[in-house]
Amino acid sequence: MKTAAIIAEFNPFHNGHAYLIKEAKKKTGADRVVIIMSGNFVQRGEPAFMDKFTRAEMALKNGADLVVELPIVYATGSAAYFALGAVKMVKKLRTVDYLCFGSETANIELLKTIASIIQNEDDIYTSTLQSYLKHGFSFARSRENAILKSIAMSGMNISAETVQSVLNSPNSILAIEYLIALKKSNCYAEPVAIKRTDAGYKNMGLTSSHVSAMAIRSLYQKPSVLTFNNIRETLSSLVPSTEHELLEKYYKKTYPIYQHDFDNIVGYSLIKDRFEDLKIENLFDSTQELANRIRKFATSYTSIEAFTNDCNAPTITTSRINRILLYMLFGYTKGDFEEYKKDDYIYYFRVLGFNKEHSDLLSQISKNTPFPIITQPVRANEVLSKNGMKMFLTNMYADELYRMVAMNKYGYSIPTEEEHELAIL
Repeated sequence: MKTAAIIAEFNPFHNGHAYLIKEAKKKTGADRVVIIMSGNFVQRGEPAFMDKFTRAEMALKNGADLVVELPIVYATGSAAYFALGAVKMVKKLRTVDYLCFGSETANIELLKTIASIIQNEDDIYTSTLQSYLKHGFSFARSRENAILKSIAMSGMNISAETVQSVLNSPNSILAIEYLIALKKSNCYAEPVAIKRTDAGYKNMGLTSSHVSAMAIRSLYQKPSVLTFNNIRETLSSLVPSTEHELLEKYYKKTYPIYQHDFDNIVGYSLIKDRFEDLKIENLFDSTQELANRIRKFATSYTSIEAFTNDCNAPTITTSRINRILLYMLFGYTKGDFEEYKKDDYIYYFRVLGFNKEHSDLLSQISKNTPFPIITQPVRANEVLSKNGMKMFLTNMYADELYRMVAMNKYGYSIPTEEEHELAIL
């Protein structure tokens, strides 16, 4: 039996995601699909719109067979670290034949070409990249120019417009990072690009059946949405019918959760830094420049959104600032990352849910991999190493913050991580 993997956030799950799972099976002939999914915090450095167990259940109801959580230290990383952590999991499952991903282009050879330029770092690419960075351009813009020059100097028959189109498409950028991570990790899974059917993650339109997750999240924020009935009809065409009951059941009980719901907690951590010196510069992905900028605006903090706007600079993106603010909350440092890197990144597989019809997939993984499969968090300390337990507890701590915020917002009792039942189809 063949197994395909999909790395995802499903924030929230919608018709495009159901299409991705369906096409993954169709294109690869895979019998089973395992999802490596972000938990309660996502790659932009924000809380997930909906908790991880509900999203896992939605995935299972739409063709997934197993959902495994991507640890928060990678789920909230930049595209490169997000991809590397997830691909390491794909490799260490020792069961996956294909890695499928949605992309604005399905031209896998073009994606491989760009990935190869970045990974090989030839003289032209490296010198051009450094030159643009020294002149104050953002990393994304500098890398784009370096890739364009490398392709032009190599004589490849690829137009600048084609390359720019790929590099300005977020899912294609992530696809390139997956390809780089596959090579870095010597992962045997065959990459399969599946062309996205929506208008892109930033498109806010709701007229198509395949819309972006961002558009769905924004739908809930409209002033006219007072009850679920106000959005029931619109949602019915945007998400699979299998989701309707869950969306209504948990509305204003466990979701929606937005970044501004964490304004006070983040504000507290900034105050704590002023009096206890949390060493922001030592946090993962931080720099002295970024730490100084955060401290410069800390005393005028009113909300995360306003603060990131204040801190923004040509070389510092909003997402990066959001991530540093999260790392301040759960104390993820450069030293932690180096320890995890030495151990090859992954220590365990945290199962969020599975399809009983294909429960043999779990048995096969358990037989093939030497890494613990965790279904009961209370027993994690019995099977994890010191560093593995540290990573796991970081996740648990972040989950408890998320749970507390959700319960305070809606006054609805939510089980702890230890108490929560797996999503089982």
